[in-house]
Amino acid sequence: ALSTCRTLDLEAARLKRIEAVRGQILSKLRLPEPPPEPGPAGPLPEDVRALYNSTRELLLQRERLRPPEDPREYYGKELLRFPMESPGEPRGDMGGHGGTWGQLRGHG
Repeated sequence: ALSTCRTLDLEAARLKRIEAVRGQILSKLRLPEPPPEPGPAGPLPEDVRALYNSTRELLLQRERLRPPEDPREYYGKELLRFPMESPGEPRGDMGGHGGTWGQLRGHG
């Protein structure tokens, strides 16, 4: 049996889709055509380079001077407990938690 369907050229369909998306982007930006390719970037001005380098050195110095973190400071210092049962609810019927939930709170 002869097929009456044309074969689908996936590459042509992909290229058409790319062109459609490109057109939508240009339309959204209200540009009639893509902007020209930028040329090579010129050298950085010396004051910009100096500011970058001094900021980088300052950050490295701060990192070296910072005391190491104490892993014990990560955890809470005080355990607060408060009852969670409703009025008239039998005590101790809180799904195995004994009717009390806790909350950790750090100092600092």
